[in-house]
Amino acid sequence: MSKVALSVSRLGKWYAVNDLRYRRSLSELIVQLFASPFRRKGVGASMHQAPNSIWALRDITFEVEAGKVLGVIGRNGSGKSTLLRILARITAPTEGMAELRGRVGALLEVGTGFHPDLSGRENILLNGTMIGMTPREVRRREGEIIEFSECADFIDTPVRHYSSGMFMRLAFAVAAHLEAEIMLVDEVLAVGDEGFQEKCKAKIRETALNGRTVLFTSHDMDSIKRICHSCLVLDHGKAVHVGDVDEGIRTYKKICGNPL
Repeated sequence: MSKVALSVSRLGKWYAVNDLRYRRSLSELIVQLFASPFRRKGVGASMHQAPNSIWALRDITFEVEAGKVLGVIGRNGSGKSTLLRILARITAPTEGMAELRGRVGALLEVGTGFHPDLSGRENILLNGTMIGMTPREVRRREGEIIEFSECADFIDTPVRHYSSGMFMRLAFAVAAHLEAEIMLVDEVLAVGDEGFQEKCKAKIRETALNGRTVLFTSHDMDSIKRICHSCLVLDHGKAVHVGDVDEGIRTYKKICGNPL
């Protein structure tokens, strides 16, 4: 029987728009932080919607088995990044529940989880400890991370001096090699040269074969086809397809006005 690594039930997130009257106090924010369903194993929660707000996500439900890659696709503004930020515990959901069974590694945007004044080597250690690894576990993988990133000559340089390509290569290498059971990857394969992009795709496939679970967003349908076992299509914050990859791509193209 397959093991479910990630389960999302009726997940929703709204944001207040142009309404300065709606402000939560510090005490309310602290209460929300400790009461949030955004844990590895949490319970659902719901809040009253603020005036002049929009739903970035609404009523999202899906499961991902261990060792599988789920592609998340949709037009810009459809809610893809919001979903991954909730799963990465960066943003709290407004309602619903997300259960993540295992350590989570996230690569959501350039610089997420990196401190600009620390060297590449120090940031590897920082990221590892953030997902719950011990310093010994991180150092055991350090050589592989540095080799994969192709940043060995600059690994002891503060990352504020890295180019965006170097930054992303190191960030992807860290996310892919640290021992997280669930890996969240948001649009990162658009950065870097073609050779490195292919190396990243191969690493994602290898990651799934090793029993880890991956959520992967991209506008590159060829990558979605080659890497993913199933597909979630979002449109205006709602799930319009969950399941077969080819059918998901067809649904996405219809939404974009390109049914072929």
